[in-house]
Amino acid sequence: MKLREKQMQMTREMIKGAALTLFNAQGIERTDMAQIAEEAGISRRTLYHHYKDKEELAVQIYVENLQRMFGQLLFDFNFEHPEQSLEIILDKYLALREENESLIYYDAIFGVYYSTLSKNPAELPDFQKAMQGWSARLLQPETVPVTPEDKTKWIDILLKSTHLYFMYLQKAVIITRQRGGQITEEDRATDRQFKDFIMHGVRHSH
Repeated sequence: MKLREKQMQMTREMIKGAALTLFNAQGIERTDMAQIAEEAGISRRTLYHHYKDKEELAVQIYVENLQRMFGQLLFDFNFEHPEQSLEIILDKYLALREENESLIYYDAIFGVYYSTLSKNPAELPDFQKAMQGWSARLLQPETVPVTPEDKTKWIDILLKSTHLYFMYLQKAVIITRQRGGQITEEDRATDRQFKDFIMHGVRHSH
């Protein structure tokens, strides 16, 4: 990568980091481009060179967060040991709640923000492209003997289970933030119980 390209990439990462901080702190609606430029330590001219408006920036953060939360974790799934690998993935979601809950929180507030624009995040071209890429990778032939029926069944279980747990964690993060942001041992126990509830359902569904 050339130096100029590297500098531009670093600037974009600074902008996204500043925007994520502001969006989570005060909401996407109440954040403007001038605030983002100030938080990132750049001029508004530089900011507009990289992003035409706040919506474009908010969308890119949303799609990239999905890639980090879903696009990476889903591919830890092992069709040879489906139950064990599903539980490992759910444990990684739980770790995300502890270590980087801002990603989970942003996903929630972006959905609300986008609905106020009468738009659906699932209709975003970048979102659809990411989903198609994830599906294609999950459907790639395995070196282990897995029938097409079993593969389809476990992909369905994987997607439904991770979606259910993520929706639960979103609500948990919002509640935690509303009361001050500190995760308690009771919260952790409830999070684990919900994960165990999902795994119990998976084990008794086949």
